[in-house]
Formats: sequence, structure tokens, C-alpha cells
Amino acid sequence: MARLIEAQQVQALPGRLTMEVGDLLLVGATGARLLSGSDVVEVLGPAVSSVLAEDGSILSPAGPPNTVLLRALRPGDATVEILGGDPWQGAHSKTVEIAVTG
Repeated sequence: MARLIEAQQVQALPGRLTMEVGDLLLVGATGARLLSGSDVVEVLGPAVSSVLAEDGSILSPAGPPNTVLLRALRPGDATVEILGGDPWQGAHSKTVEIAVTG
């Protein structure tokens, strides 16, 4: 069964991470880009975290994107640069090597 793996902040990510095919990695980040392995890992986002209200409307905060979702597609290796902080002031990044197992 696929897992939803959550990292609240970019700094919480290790330099190397092992995921299984189908796993999703949810990171509190402002962006991400694949440096290698685009057939191994898919980047979804950046996006703004939002919630569903009782009346069915979607509530979103004002501000920059704050969420990136990565999906493990197939076994192999990928390298992803994940961006954190304020994209206009004080942005930082972390490079993460992801090994996807079957």
C-alpha cells in the first residue's frame, strides 16, 4: 500500500531518502525541480494548502505557495532540489537524492 510521507519543512528532509513505488512525499516548500530521474519521480506543485469548508467552498490563504508533492513512479534514482522559505526574501534550497524501490 502506498504511503503519504510528510515533511513539515525543507530542513527536515534527509540528504537521501528511500521511497517505494506509489509513495507520495508531501513537503512544506515553495517549489521543487527535478535535477535527474524525471521518469522515476514526479513533482506536483508547487501549490497553496487549502481546506474544504462545510458549505463545500475551498478556503485558501493569501501568500506564496507552501506545498510540494512528489510521487514515486517506478524503481530508480532521482535527484530533486526542494525550495523553502519566502520565495522573495530568504529563500533556501536542499538537494535530496531519492531512491525508489519496487
